[in-house]
Amino acid sequence: MVEVVLDREECTSCGNCVEIDETKFTFDDDDKATIIGSERDDGMDEIEVDDASIYEEAAEKCQGECIEVYDD
Repeated sequence: MVEVVLDREECTSCGNCVEIDETKFTFDDDDKATIIGSERDDGMDEIEVDDASIYEEAAEKCQGECIEVYDD
């Protein structure tokens, strides 16, 4: 499993992650990105996935550098 973390405080609302895959990322009411299906803990969205390729692409293109992908 791979853990993906999105730090919402660092999000610049650039929209690159949503453009890459709107089934994995969306904007909340506060115009900050969120990971669909994730759990939120203290402003951080966290999710464990088997295939991290979309999340890795989003992390590379994120202008706010707020997406991290951790391989267990």
